[in-house]
Amino acid sequence: MKKILLLLLFVSQVIWAQGYQYLGAYDSMGTPLYLENPGDVVGSDTMDMVGYSLPEGYPVPIYNPHYITAGYDTDLIIDSLADVWVTFVSEGAGYKNVLGFYTYDINNPPVTAPTPSDITIIFPNVSALYSGGGLLAGDKVKIGTFPAGTGIGWVLLANAWNSSTSSIGNPLWAVHSNPDFNPEALPELQHHNVLLQDAENERIILGFEDVRRDYGSCDNDFNDAVFYVSANPYTALRTTNYADVSKSATVTSGNTGGLESDGKLASLVAVRNFKRSKENHQSNKKNQESFTSYISKNGGTQTTLDAYIPNTGMYGTEVAQVSTPQDLIGITNANEVLSVDYYEQSNRVAAVLATSTTGSIYDHSKVICDRLNNSSLDDVRVVTVNGYPMISSKITLANGEVEYALGFSIKHDGTQNELYSLWEIGQYPTGDYYNFQVWGSSFSQVFAITNGILSNFNQSQSVVNTTMTATVPEVFVNSGYYKNGALHLTITNKTGVLNMNFSGNLSVTEQSGRQNITQSINLSGAYQEDIIIPTGGLFDIGFSINTGSSQPDTLYLADGPWGLDYLDTYATVSQFDINASNTSVSPNVYHVERNPIVTGNVKGNINLFRHLLPGDQSLDITNYDTIQFDLNNDQDVEVVLVPNADVAWTDRFTFTIPANQGNTATHRIRINEFKNRSGVSFSYPDIKTIVFSVISDYSTTIPFSISINDLKIGQFSTLSANQNYDAIAQVMVYPNPASTTAYFKLPVSTSSIELHIYDMNGRLVDRKTESLLETENSFKYDVTSLKKGYYVYKILTANNESFMGKLVKQ
Repeated sequence: MKKILLLLLFVSQVIWAQGYQYLGAYDSMGTPLYLENPGDVVGSDTMDMVGYSLPEGYPVPIYNPHYITAGYDTDLIIDSLADVWVTFVSEGAGYKNVLGFYTYDINNPPVTAPTPSDITIIFPNVSALYSGGGLLAGDKVKIGTFPAGTGIGWVLLANAWNSSTSSIGNPLWAVHSNPDFNPEALPELQHHNVLLQDAENERIILGFEDVRRDYGSCDNDFNDAVFYVSANPYTALRTTNYADVSKSATVTSGNTGGLESDGKLASLVAVRNFKRSKENHQSNKKNQESFTSYISKNGGTQTTLDAYIPNTGMYGTEVAQVSTPQDLIGITNANEVLSVDYYEQSNRVAAVLATSTTGSIYDHSKVICDRLNNSSLDDVRVVTVNGYPMISSKITLANGEVEYALGFSIKHDGTQNELYSLWEIGQYPTGDYYNFQVWGSSFSQVFAITNGILSNFNQSQSVVNTTMTATVPEVFVNSGYYKNGALHLTITNKTGVLNMNFSGNLSVTEQSGRQNITQSINLSGAYQEDIIIPTGGLFDIGFSINTGSSQPDTLYLADGPWGLDYLDTYATVSQFDINASNTSVSPNVYHVERNPIVTGNVKGNINLFRHLLPGDQSLDITNYDTIQFDLNNDQDVEVVLVPNADVAWTDRFTFTIPANQGNTATHRIRINEFKNRSGVSFSYPDIKTIVFSVISDYSTTIPFSISINDLKIGQFSTLSANQNYDAIAQVMVYPNPASTTAYFKLPVSTSSIELHIYDMNGRLVDRKTESLLETENSFKYDVTSLKKGYYVYKILTANNESFMGKLVKQ
């Protein structure tokens, strides 16, 4: 015992002589005697996570350049009082390194490297047992309790542990989490650590590269010393600006990509998607032609797009399959299309969609509209890939899977290839382009394939950077949707701004002209918040949000459209009109907006269809059992429900409505009354499309006319039995604008009402409950407390009937 105490005393004297602060004593191997007991259990799942996030032999600048070029934090920021621990995971270094930390006020960060007296040693010898040290995976140290506003910087002292003296000596060099403090002269070589968020396990992975990156011996894999940081509470850590360790099992196919934006083409896209449903389209499955076979068909000579696509992914074991959506030609500006999916066994781990265009870039970007189609844009950044700045994004799909995406275009004029990666389509100069969208289950796959594309280009003609700067919005729409006359948006606000401007251009129906709306919106400054923007009924809208201090965010949204499907030889159409909806919104009912009228002649069949949701989504009907609509039809109409499933059109689920010449009738049909030709009832949990078909005998031409109003889906008990359901009048408000008092007259009688008033930011500004009405269906409201401007009212009756509209205070 005396010998141990003397050794500890000697070690402590040596440490203080070096000038470092220290958390406690350690043994002769440099292993702390202040380890937590018990430590953490570092399982195979954690080691696998580190393995695919920081793979051995795969340099970060090539396979994960976003870690060090996209502006992520490399220090730890504490936003509220927290206990902090550091846990050893692994080391892959020849050096015997030392890990330390220093703290600072985040409002006054240091401008020079910390001195030894500023640094507190965490692990005197970051070497594992049987590898020059005594550490085991899971060895854990509490480094302290820190108040809000504390920054924690990390320091790795290269080869500073002296085994002969069991002490810390002079390092070969010190590398810091602040790149500015590191020894390399070139800024692009100064990063030496990464912080990666493992949100599921509430910890931050810390990886270090210990060799100077301007030395040829540096492998740049940043896994020479790996730890993770934990805290209590974890929420005290500011984690919004770290790269993550997420990895998805599979991603979407290139066959289903390429039409993620631009509401102007929604009707054409709808026809395309409907034809795919009828044909039971399977081109996005792993049963297509291999990419190598595709090349062989050309006699081994690669032409245009296929000359640039690599035939495997990051590890060289991925199998490439052709999945080209040929139906993009004709409805987009692409004159050549090629998509390739990359598989590891049965999992699709990456995809490339390449297009060739003349005069302008390909005008559909993966990040523009997916986030308004039940997906979310979790992050967007400019990353340097092999010296080229490109826009990268992280997208979470509706099914919860994560996709990492990259987009760029190469302008070619015969003399040079010039690479562009810009946020808005309108920012690109005119010219002929090769366009590439790459996405994968990890950024590593995306960057590996992107580097392969660039390498193939550079072999024939060098690609040069454009002089235009790639920028991305600091305030952007994370996700959103349109419902019942309003846009519902989740805003990501990286800079904490308090105001943004909304500017939109919308059409009410598929056939109407366009109208502008603008609005100034106050924000709370929170990193994320939800807002509601009343628009009234609409079919599509293109809009932007702009803070005036960064790149504006631009989006498109088109509601599921009404469309026609027929062959010219078997049908002609003399009228196809789509009118705006004019019915009130009811609770617990899904209203299908806009009312179509179609007349013409048919010899074979004609299909009037409506995709219920934007894009290729389907409506969840688990809480619905009935479909109701008003129909005027002079021929029999077959109504078809199309689920999001592989159902052959010949086995479709139908319900036939007899002709009702000159009259409009309300039809209420239970969903289980739709049956296929075998008599099996519809029992799927969703509906993608509803179809109204008029069918002749393919020899006799007959005239037809059908009109549909007030189509809705709900529970039987919530749908009105009134045959004239859609004839219910709107709420009357007078005067409107109002200066002192507004009178409301309801289209129904009720004993009481609840009135909600929302401002144009979607925030509730007033709420009234009235039990004594002027009459059974009218009441008055004092508007003097409202500021001048536009408001949205919502009225809920005693019978749970709901009405919405606009109110103007003058």
